[in-house]
Amino acid sequence: MKNLLTLTDLNKSEINQILEVALQMRRIVTASYKKGPQLIGSVVAGVWDKPCASSTAFQLGASYLSGTACPVFGADDLMEQCLALDSMGVNTVVIACENDNLAKTFSAKSRAAVINGGSGQYDPIGVLADLMAISHKLDGLQNLTVLAVGNHDTNKINELNHCLHLYGSGLLWYLPADDFVTPRKGIVMDNAEAAFSGADAVIDLGLSAFSDPAKYYGSLGGIPETLMDKAGIHCPLLGSRTIVDRIGVRDYPDSIVSLRDSCYISVVMAVLYLTRGK
Repeated sequence: MKNLLTLTDLNKSEINQILEVALQMRRIVTASYKKGPQLIGSVVAGVWDKPCASSTAFQLGASYLSGTACPVFGADDLMEQCLALDSMGVNTVVIACENDNLAKTFSAKSRAAVINGGSGQYDPIGVLADLMAISHKLDGLQNLTVLAVGNHDTNKINELNHCLHLYGSGLLWYLPADDFVTPRKGIVMDNAEAAFSGADAVIDLGLSAFSDPAKYYGSLGGIPETLMDKAGIHCPLLGSRTIVDRIGVRDYPDSIVSLRDSCYISVVMAVLYLTRGK
């Protein structure tokens, strides 16, 4: 695999390969001695608007595998910056920006491997981390119903739909009926109780600015316990550590946010290894 631009380009075998390698990489992440030889002599560069979880994960991932990280923040011309990095001999370029076509256009002319670190329509690393965490918690990805709630990280929807379908699973997305702004993708429900009923896992996408939490979650503080109770027993929750009960906000015992964080960097390491540029 030379590049990773979107998971919709991959088949089940290719996704399995990334997740299997990520499982091995997680041993390094959770070990006290965090050093592997896989990227010795390799340089991983990337362009981000500002430091974030993605940029941190790629810096750490390169370091854990004995590579060198070169993050660039706030470049005025992203394409020119990527071309310069390629000309300077880096092995891998990570591109995180809203423009979906930038990574694709650059990859067509670059010598270096290209990884989409998150764009307007795609978030391959984030989706793979979600899938890995769910698989770890539920012993696989077969025959599941995964529910997405919220209207922020909607760039995950297309890839989640694609990947879950490959495993015979499905994605539902709850959006309130009066949300006329968020583009509908896949199977969208506007009845919260029906959407949560029987869900095997819930992914909280978060809310965009000025959204009313009560409309998207059913309460101002987040997802209510009454809705999570309608999902499967011990239903894992990604994207949030808390739910709302009769008293107030409390920790949700089956939140897998921390697990997902370790899966995220494990996926980063797996993708860096599998796409390592020469």
